[in-house]
Amino acid sequence: MASQISPGVYTTITDLSTYVRAVPSTVGLICAITKKGEDNVLKFVSGRSEIINEYGEPNINEYGKSYGQGMYCAYNYLGESGSLYFMRCMPDNASFSNIKINVDLATTDSTSIISVSYTDSLNDIQDVRTALGWSTGTKYPLCVLYPIGRGDYYNSLSVRFTSHANPILSGIYVLDVYENQKDGTEALIESFEISFDPSIRDSTGDSIWIQYILNAYSNVLRCEMTTDGEENFSEGYNQAIKIYDREIGDVTIDVGAGTSMLTDTKQDFTQWISSSNPYIYCVEATDQRGYKLYGWLGALGTDDDSVTIFNDRISGATQGWIGDTSVFDSAVDSPITYVIKKSYTLISSAFTSDLPTPLKKGSDGQLLDTQGEFDPTIAIQLLSQGYKGILSSKFNVANYVDEVLDTENIYFSLVFDCGYPSDVKTSISELVQTRRDCVAILDNGDMTSFNKSITNRTNVHTFNNYFCSMFEEYNKVYDSFTGADIWVSAVYHMSYLLPRNDNVGEIWFAAAGFNRASIDSIKELRFNPKLGERDQMYLKQLNPIVKFNPGYTNWGQLTTQAKPSALQDLNIVRLVLYCKRALEQYCRYFIFEQNDYLTWNQVSGNIVAFLADIKSRRGLYSFNVDVGATDYEKKTKTFHVNVILEPTRVVEKILLNFFIK
Repeated sequence: MASQISPGVYTTITDLSTYVRAVPSTVGLICAITKKGEDNVLKFVSGRSEIINEYGEPNINEYGKSYGQGMYCAYNYLGESGSLYFMRCMPDNASFSNIKINVDLATTDSTSIISVSYTDSLNDIQDVRTALGWSTGTKYPLCVLYPIGRGDYYNSLSVRFTSHANPILSGIYVLDVYENQKDGTEALIESFEISFDPSIRDSTGDSIWIQYILNAYSNVLRCEMTTDGEENFSEGYNQAIKIYDREIGDVTIDVGAGTSMLTDTKQDFTQWISSSNPYIYCVEATDQRGYKLYGWLGALGTDDDSVTIFNDRISGATQGWIGDTSVFDSAVDSPITYVIKKSYTLISSAFTSDLPTPLKKGSDGQLLDTQGEFDPTIAIQLLSQGYKGILSSKFNVANYVDEVLDTENIYFSLVFDCGYPSDVKTSISELVQTRRDCVAILDNGDMTSFNKSITNRTNVHTFNNYFCSMFEEYNKVYDSFTGADIWVSAVYHMSYLLPRNDNVGEIWFAAAGFNRASIDSIKELRFNPKLGERDQMYLKQLNPIVKFNPGYTNWGQLTTQAKPSALQDLNIVRLVLYCKRALEQYCRYFIFEQNDYLTWNQVSGNIVAFLADIKSRRGLYSFNVDVGATDYEKKTKTFHVNVILEPTRVVEKILLNFFIK
């Protein structure tokens, strides 16, 4: 503390209220194949309606039971917990549906013409921005509209731009977004007031720039107007939208044929004039009622605050305005505004058809083979890459979506295998062992008998670690989304049993048995293991669903670790990982603090209080905490925190003894 010299009251505030903060205990991760939704982006989803709105309803008929259960598990999980990381996986050669709006300044035209075109193979956002730089002759791209995700599903979208009904609101349009329905009709799904000018604001002062509006508020559509994602706008914007100047003083106009002029008392038109055709800049003048006149800026008038106006920018132009001068209020006392641009046109002029203009060129890439059939080999590759953190980014296919490996900023405690093939399960196992802060919930495949189950566990799914837990069997349930009975993995049920267990109990309680793991939706099991078979499954660390007289229940919670220890129990592993995460977060606040007994005592005291709370909630039999530093540790700027935990075990056997006297 700094020494104080002069008399006075000197105050310090010392925070003695620190504590070990609890961390989220139930956060899931699921990678999946879906028809729609933002792809190759790890997104946090907090509810069922949110995931269905973006990714669609679960439908096992789309990709079958080996690839189509991801959405079912996500839906089940979100019914119990509002914390799920979800990623739709797509190949790097999947492409965006798109519409490119162009500005055509052909020399035969008096002003620009708006047209639409489509671009092949927009595989990532970088391709979208590159497409904005592809000019053909005098045709310049203005913007590219594309969906939030890639794939042929989004070819069902279409759009229409209409001019705003209020004529005073210049440059403002209504964008309607439609989606093609199963019966062939176009249903309006979104509508926005937008402008292609980033400087335009609504009545609240918020921007209505199309790129901002769609990126912030649309659930399905995005827009790009910059070639670098920042400040470099497309050439079409420079030609048709950009305002190079506007009125700054008192404005008057002469609407007479052959004498048409624009005068602004505070303006210097020198930089905007053209002494001869073709003229470069045009003016859009608006009276107080919203009526407009257009014209091209020619030579200066008698001074640099006035300029001659021509009705065409090419040869044959005569001095005069374009528009109905008879309705335009050009009286001296009538307020007139104007803007200087390079051309004038209405974006809505390209969308006059009774039918909205469709998006095109969307493709699922290699996910569909040359006959348009789903390719399971590519699906396995994509899901494996998703869980490994090596899936190509849709923003730039040269980069990976590697957030699943980011233990600093992304935290999840449960990783779900949703009936996926063995190679995907292996990738999930690698993920949880790499992160070491979460557990994997796997199934053993669709085994139709006990013997096949044991063989598959012995020869194929040879996982042997405490970060993975494996469940059996496939079972039949009624699917309300398809209206049919379907066969699903045991993980289908664990995806809601685990978060439900955490809601009604604690994460260190077992999600097994009749109290917290009863299942009432099963109609049939592939096989129902008998007592002797359950013994063999126990020795292979397989957790079965069993039908007893009271009903179906999950009857196991072992990890895949073969070595007998406390870490064979899933509930204990989850307890340990929970404590690990919480104490890591807490101890981080003591980096760069003094390495002395005051720091050690503070750390020890708060950890003891944290663990005592867990003990009081039946998570621990006992614990011990030792915090300090040896002489060597002091020299290396280190102190140790040794935590010994004796977790509370679950009951697996009850010895019911009768003594008869």
